Amino acid sequence: MRLLGSNCVLNEAAGEATEEVPSPAIQQVLQEDETVLLVLRPSPWFVLLDGFSIYLFIALFALFLAWLGHQSWAPMVLPEQQVFPAFATVIAIRIIWKVLDWVNRIYVLTDKRILRRKGVIMLSLVEAPLRRVQNSAVFARISERTLGLGTIGFATAGGDGFEVVWEMVNAPTQVHHTVLEAIERYGRGSGL
Repeated sequence: MRLLGSNCVLNEAAGEATEEVPSPAIQQVLQEDETVLLVLRPSPWFVLLDGFSIYLFIALFALFLAWLGHQSWAPMVLPEQQVFPAFATVIAIRIIWKVLDWVNRIYVLTDKRILRRKGVIMLSLVEAPLRRVQNSAVFARISERTLGLGTIGFATAGGDGFEVVWEMVNAPTQVHHTVLEAIERYGRGSGL
């Protein structure tokens, strides 16, 4: 395993900090003869944006329960004094889970593969050889575009969708351009 000398430039272009010495999480997914070109994580905004509808549902449900507590015809479910602490506890648990999810997500580009590692309880590692990547796309919801984020998907020959997906990365078009250059140089340009 080697780090590319221009790793710092690639990571700065993507708006990410450089890891001079790969973390153990990255080292365990690499092969001995691979060169690390880029290491990313989702933006910290991932914690709040991923599954935002769940946060919204929890808040609306808490407001509904508080309103219901003031209705004389409604059975008493929870007193209002207990609704909002329960709501805050559920939101806190959700945020802690998403932070753990964020910490365990790593996106790696090497001279041979594109990888995505994620998982809190069950680890999931998905990879695509650079020489087999046939299609890629950048997606950005309005909330992501507002924050300069986007999601990049990579599809291989014979696949029916995007096998590797990098969610909510900073500067997605720059990252996408970096990956396309690596595919051209190491994937298609390598003669494999």
